[in-house]
Amino acid sequence: MQWVDLFSHVVEYDPAAADRPALPTGGGVYLLTDEHDRLIQLASAADLKRAILNRLMPASAQPEDKASGAGEPPAPSAGEPAAAPAEPPTPASSAAKRRADLSQIVRRIRWQPAHSAFEITYEYLRISRCVLPDTYLKNVAFGPAWFVHVDPAASIPRFTVSKLVASGPGTTLGPVATQADANKFVQILEDAFDLCRYIHILEQAPHGQPCAYYEMGRCPAPCGGLVPMERYREMIQAALRFAAGERRGQCEEWEAQMREAAGTLAFERAAAIKQRIDRVKGLDHAAYRFVRPVQAFSWLIVQRGGGRTRVKPFFVRAGRLQPGDTIRLKDLDTVVPEWIRALQGSEAELPEPAAGSDTERLQELSEDIWLVSHFLCRRERTGLFLDAADLPDAVELAEMIRNEFAARPSVQDTATQVEVPADDEGGSAP
Repeated sequence: MQWVDLFSHVVEYDPAAADRPALPTGGGVYLLTDEHDRLIQLASAADLKRAILNRLMPASAQPEDKASGAGEPPAPSAGEPAAAPAEPPTPASSAAKRRADLSQIVRRIRWQPAHSAFEITYEYLRISRCVLPDTYLKNVAFGPAWFVHVDPAASIPRFTVSKLVASGPGTTLGPVATQADANKFVQILEDAFDLCRYIHILEQAPHGQPCAYYEMGRCPAPCGGLVPMERYREMIQAALRFAAGERRGQCEEWEAQMREAAGTLAFERAAAIKQRIDRVKGLDHAAYRFVRPVQAFSWLIVQRGGGRTRVKPFFVRAGRLQPGDTIRLKDLDTVVPEWIRALQGSEAELPEPAAGSDTERLQELSEDIWLVSHFLCRRERTGLFLDAADLPDAVELAEMIRNEFAARPSVQDTATQVEVPADDEGGSAP
């Protein structure tokens, strides 16, 4: 892929020229290259002009490290390994910790504008996948989300946790922000539906030795053949339906069983059922509010599109993220019905899969969900994040967007909204 396919703007740079290059003042992703157009640095910034000029400042003009930056390594550039966290600088080492002088080797500056924290992060992910395929995940502004996968038809069905969407048959649920919460999600299902906790024993079915959970009445022991594996698969399927959101019928059934047990004075059984009901309430925790089958992870995301009169939509369909065209607020009544059809209508089509192997496509799908999950889970969101399953009608949605963006400043006016490190760089070449 050529640079021109990744960046919409380019200027030549001559360190000896009297005039500075014409650079933008908004946010985005920039690339610095040498006289042979080889990569020197890739980074994101809330203020492209300030960030680029800072990187091209001659070494003699670079300021001493501030006290507040003690322990921060200089940003790495092409050909230099990433610096390890350093000890607090002393007067003798301060000069050594200045950034590399790029002003004498940079000859071309490219950039891709972006107008919101979300768009900057998306553009950096898109571009760095191509530019730094082996290291880009070390530099993005978000970490992985986690998924829970199960195939009830498998020879040994079980719920597993992974940071990637699973391949093959079965259902993948997610996203969950942390691995610990994903593991707890599985534990709640195992407790509520009396599933096997020791897979290495289950793999010996029907000749496994039932564990203590069977003795406590908390597992039907499919490992020992005490229930057929087909019955155990039905239990897994019931747990999957519950995990995917079909909960009312199961809860009503448990409540009826609890009342029946209490009515026949079987108080111990009634207490056990109540404990089961209390246990599944853990799935209502905020950590699981976005969990659903990946095929149903669909969102309309609307962000600032430049200035105060434009917005940019992003469509998340079955987890796959695709930007839309920037439009003016006055044109919302025309385009919003198309947005809704794109997400909900029978004419909805998913973006073309990325080129490459199934593993590569699943990696990119997972990363798209990680990015969206990162912004969904933020305490303070910028822009609109609307579940495709709950979109209002076109008139109400257009009015909602106008109310959100008509009087609010753009990212250029509030650069601190953009999630980049203190030096305004979201990543660089290793």
